[in-house]
Amino acid sequence: MKSPRTGSALIELAGSLIVVSALFTGIFQFSYALSTYNALVNAVRAGARYASLQSQPSNSANPDFTKAVQNVVVYGVPSPPPKAKPVAPGLTIENVELFLDPGTATVSVRGFELTALFSKIKLDGRPTVTFPLARPSPITDASK
Repeated sequence: MKSPRTGSALIELAGSLIVVSALFTGIFQFSYALSTYNALVNAVRAGARYASLQSQPSNSANPDFTKAVQNVVVYGVPSPPPKAKPVAPGLTIENVELFLDPGTATVSVRGFELTALFSKIKLDGRPTVTFPLARPSPITDASK
């Protein structure tokens, strides 16, 4: 005669697999979102640093300078090759904003959605990094 508990191990296994699968999926999604956000923070920091080191007062209206800063944020270089991949999937130069104030350069990401496994996380205005503009060093003449 069979025991009435014969199928209970299979039911417990199925229930625990559902819980463990949901747990691992949540950990994966959170880790992916955190990793992508960290890549965005580093990219925005690199763009703001590039803008602060290259910036001159006349660059505030220079579209080539703005595009170079946007390329540094999106691709990691001012002049990317034609098939370059962005640092975050879906990031485009239209998502990057540059603000040059008299003493600072601010770079931020606007209108970007981080696509995770089961959800989308809207990152409007985050991350944002501000760097002070580098002051040109006075040129000294060694022959004097």
